[in-house]
Amino acid sequence: MKIVIPFKARNPKSRLSNLLNEEERVNFAKSMLLDVIDAMPDMEILIVTPESIDIDFDKVTAKNLRVLIDERSLDDAVNSLIDEEKEIAIIMSDLPLLNREVVDRFFNEEADVVVAPGRKGGTNMLLVRNSKFRVSYHYGSFFKHVKMAKELGLSCKIFDSFYSSIDVDEESDLLELLLHGEGKKSWKFLIDRGFRVEFKKDPVFYKE
Repeated sequence: MKIVIPFKARNPKSRLSNLLNEEERVNFAKSMLLDVIDAMPDMEILIVTPESIDIDFDKVTAKNLRVLIDERSLDDAVNSLIDEEKEIAIIMSDLPLLNREVVDRFFNEEADVVVAPGRKGGTNMLLVRNSKFRVSYHYGSFFKHVKMAKELGLSCKIFDSFYSSIDVDEESDLLELLLHGEGKKSWKFLIDRGFRVEFKKDPVFYKE
């Protein structure tokens, strides 16, 4: 199986711009990418990005890892890879709470298409075992992917996991990382920049 991790290096996570400047957001995105790679098993990992990335991959344990620069849209880039592979997994790069146990369970699901939804209707992880399938990210992609699998007559399994559902895009998403991500590179990045959680009636995060 080939594991594909799409990554945007230029002006990432713009919805966090009230808390982090552009350089910090770039480094935060890189730290989440490294967390995702650390959760992957020993398989071929392909990072797909529209521009070159400056990142120290010596910090990860993955041995079979390479970067593919593809300036096409995410859908076109991923669909071309689906055409080439009998089995392919597309894992988003902003899932810092992933761990090996969750990923192994995901890969062991038996279906033509396995979809791990995000909390806002997106697709955080996708496992494809039939080259007829096409991805269509953005704008409720989880529902589009389930519908597409059914229309193609492919077996489809929805993968339920709290850790795989947490994609970090907005300010409120940082709370989950701070609460549950202790020891992760991205968690340390936030802690080093003064982010803390305070428990009152409900837990909230703040920046020192």
